Amino acid sequence: MIANPILVTGIRTTIIQELIKLLPADSGAVWFDYEKPIIGDAHRYVFAAGVLYNKPLSEQTGDEIAESLFVNMVNVITACEYLLEHDPHARICVIGSKAGEAGSYDQTYAAAKAGIHNYVRNARIIQDQQIVCIAPTIIMDSGMTRRRNNEGIKALEMRRKKHPKKRYLQAIEVARLIYFLLYIDQGFITNTVIKMKGGPGWW
Repeated sequence: MIANPILVTGIRTTIIQELIKLLPADSGAVWFDYEKPIIGDAHRYVFAAGVLYNKPLSEQTGDEIAESLFVNMVNVITACEYLLEHDPHARICVIGSKAGEAGSYDQTYAAAKAGIHNYVRNARIIQDQQIVCIAPTIIMDSGMTRRRNNEGIKALEMRRKKHPKKRYLQAIEVARLIYFLLYIDQGFITNTVIKMKGGPGWW
């Protein structure tokens, strides 16, 4: 039994696996069903699950479009609303994406993330609550990046050379920011989208 759990979706994602390494000794990440969130004494929640198709909207099936919107936006917003209504101490971190600001080859994914960003900026909170979104650029060691085909990896390599830092983001960097927001910051950073892009003009 974990004494001080943090409830997460996407527990197998690289970001959450890196976050687990940073947690206090009496804490641990527990997967939760965000259709029926279990609140208990957790108060800390991370939404990191996502669906990305490497094809444009015009080539996606109706089921793929529905799944993307459901997983990337509708389920997250529904769960966040439930948590904000039922947990007066809820501290929530949602993983968005640069696609929500700059678009993506997968327009459905981009639209869903834009919806998440807008929701977080405008969500109604009370005194002890916090909700924040982290919008990372490409995470080189994430599952979404590793699942790209050879052509996609080559395109990323070409873009990397033009990046101000000459590299892409690492999952541990995102995990450290989540940890800071939910364990160190006292909740004044809220209703904002933090862009992890690595330099000006990247999007």
